[in-house]
Amino acid sequence: MSNLKTPISNQALTVKDTITYSVGSLGREISNSCVNVFFLAYLNIYMGLDALVLTVAFVIAKLWDAINDPLLAALVNNAKKSRFGRFRPWIAVGAALNTASLILMFTPLNQEVSETLKYTYYIAMYIVWGMTFTVVDVPFWSMIPTIANSTEERNKVSSLAKLIGGFGGFVISSIGTSLILPSLADKGITVAYLVLGICAGAIMISFMSVTIICNREKYKIPHEKVGFRQILDLFKANDQLQSYATSYVLFASAATIALFQMLYLFVYCYENGANLFNHNYSYTVFVAVACTGQGIAMFFYNFITKKIPREKLYGANYFMAIIGMIGMFFIFFPLKEGNYLVNTIAVALAGAFLMTANGLNQIGSTVMIADVVDYGEWKSGKRGDSLIFSVQTLLTKFSSTIAMLILGIGIKVAGLPNVIETMGEDGTWSQFFTDNAGNILTSTDISNSGSLVILRAFMFLVPIPLCVIGYIIYKKKYTLYGERYDAIKAEIDARRLKA
Repeated sequence: MSNLKTPISNQALTVKDTITYSVGSLGREISNSCVNVFFLAYLNIYMGLDALVLTVAFVIAKLWDAINDPLLAALVNNAKKSRFGRFRPWIAVGAALNTASLILMFTPLNQEVSETLKYTYYIAMYIVWGMTFTVVDVPFWSMIPTIANSTEERNKVSSLAKLIGGFGGFVISSIGTSLILPSLADKGITVAYLVLGICAGAIMISFMSVTIICNREKYKIPHEKVGFRQILDLFKANDQLQSYATSYVLFASAATIALFQMLYLFVYCYENGANLFNHNYSYTVFVAVACTGQGIAMFFYNFITKKIPREKLYGANYFMAIIGMIGMFFIFFPLKEGNYLVNTIAVALAGAFLMTANGLNQIGSTVMIADVVDYGEWKSGKRGDSLIFSVQTLLTKFSSTIAMLILGIGIKVAGLPNVIETMGEDGTWSQFFTDNAGNILTSTDISNSGSLVILRAFMFLVPIPLCVIGYIIYKKKYTLYGERYDAIKAEIDARRLKA
């Protein structure tokens, strides 16, 4: 079958197309960030489940994803086109199912429910959420070549989608920590988390609906039916996919480890803990300041790549992330108790280096995966768009799971105190810290325990070697840039014309 892209419409990519497609990325990232940022903390801190047990279970769940994600991608790839297009029906179904699973994840079980049943329920919901997120994510990114024809158009729509998607993480973090959780804490923190899940699900499905309703496929891309064996062969045959995947997982895992543990530091460092941050606004200020650098870098990505070669900019992300991690570790030592706003901004400025590197990496990796698809077509004659984009989805989820596992180990090693929730005579709920024996801990107890220093050391110093190894693999193994990629792309175009 020819790989020639057949136009359904001669209309070029419009501003409306770009914006309405990209806002869907905000919806999917709302769901992704809600789980990545809050789910482990919700289960560990407030539901009383062991962080290490949970993270080991999440890793096992990702082993299932390693099989499940490509199979779902093959299902999308093999499906016949409907009158609504190849990808939009999948996005619609996936968004609805993912919203439902997101709400169920944050639904609290009764205290009388056994601990075993709690583990079983929440781990099962995590698996279901991961599967339904794949049903949304793979067709969403696979849709780009059907609405954007040229490399310039693809870069434009993918960079804006990543930029708006990154803003989704800020939105849910801000709404959760500054509005929903503090305002509903007196009704029970588990109830507040349920409302958070409902809000995240509502926002997610609303923005995904914009993409589904406002975007139609302009280009028909021929595709071949594939099975699981072809998926393995595709990965084995594409050495650039292998090098991309390895370097991406190492960078994403390192960055996510550092960012995940920040919520724990803000939980345990506010007035009732080490007296460094204010729990009502500090985490929001941190995310806002740190995300500003990321947003600016992502917005001007295309302009920056005109001044700095794309391959050099991508490599520089690793070093910028390392600078951010080192800064976020050392900045805590000179902080003074009670200087809430100053402390928050100081930590956020250090975090901006990491967030900026993370943002540039997200856009760069999206462009790279499109190049990897072209390379696969050049080398084997098969594109496998949905399959290779499913690898990106799998890598993102796998990276977050590695980060959760290391975070769970760090929490265990640090010996962080427990959070106990009680209801007063007036019907309102309050929380306080206790050790494993049930003794109430004061701010001084937490500060002198050294737990937070251990957690910071574990969370910032462990990721740095991952960044170094990731950079070495990228530098030595990935070659799809410059004259080599131009020659490959020209040969692909020539083959298509001949066909």
